[in-house]
Amino acid sequence: MILSAGEALFDMIQQPGTKAIDPVIGGSTLNVALGLARLGRPTGYLTKLSTDYLGEQLAEFLVKETISMDYVVRAPGTQTTLAFAFLQPGGHADYCFYLANSADCSLSKAELPAELPATVTAVHFGSFSLAVEPVGTTLADYLLALSPTRFISLDPNIRVSLIPDRASWLARFARLLPAADFVKASIEDVEWITGAKADAGETARAWSLAGPRIAVITDGGAGATVAVNGESRFAPAHRVDVVDTVGAGDTFQAAYLARLDELGLLSKAAVRTVDLDRAEEIARFAVAAAAITCTRRGADLPSRSEVDAFLSRQ
Repeated sequence: MILSAGEALFDMIQQPGTKAIDPVIGGSTLNVALGLARLGRPTGYLTKLSTDYLGEQLAEFLVKETISMDYVVRAPGTQTTLAFAFLQPGGHADYCFYLANSADCSLSKAELPAELPATVTAVHFGSFSLAVEPVGTTLADYLLALSPTRFISLDPNIRVSLIPDRASWLARFARLLPAADFVKASIEDVEWITGAKADAGETARAWSLAGPRIAVITDGGAGATVAVNGESRFAPAHRVDVVDTVGAGDTFQAAYLARLDELGLLSKAAVRTVDLDRAEEIARFAVAAAAITCTRRGADLPSRSEVDAFLSRQ
């Protein structure tokens, strides 16, 4: 099983050309779990859910999508995080978050699983759950504790408005990066981290020598740069009619992990055998999956059959 850990929320997405808002279940790490499940991989989610109306909707969604709730903590008296997504030209979304008394952001060390079974082979971490407290410290420490025995996936997926102290966040990321086996970030993430105009290849190559076997930098409609052991290649994007880009990066992350799992490469030892040819091949699969999500409204991630059909048409 692949376990994803982090936020569980509702994206309140502005309808194009109007002031109307559509509520859509989301959260970066939850989207990754959704993508894994739809791609046919055994998947679980680690989070804390309210028992309010929205929390119940999230729980029903997890069950419907065959995402295990064995690692979900229920929290009466809390609320559900809301993320308002305002679409910009080209489908890019700007976000505004409401986190007061939210269940997912209050996850504590005492609420983590006492022990993970051997069937949980990989754990994905990322997004603002590594930035806000107390869940940020909870999950950062958990990542470091699990890294000696579990495959670790990491996506910073930066939301600047939720990072009050850039220096502290950078220090945390510097501790977590060497513990990861696979790291993916957008070019926008990299530019915020470095504070300068980024070179995707240079960053991917550097990160692939810093601990992760595989490092990927995505660049929206251009494609993705993948690096292994200090060498990189580019996987171009597909031309599609973009509705919005919500969930595209999460789709890439899920698809990459799913394909690693299908190939028997989702373990600490096996991932060390991945060479650049294989890493590029998997990146092309993930780019295709992300392209499909961009043709849909919200984080509506594709199934394996949909990705296969899309690739057969290219």
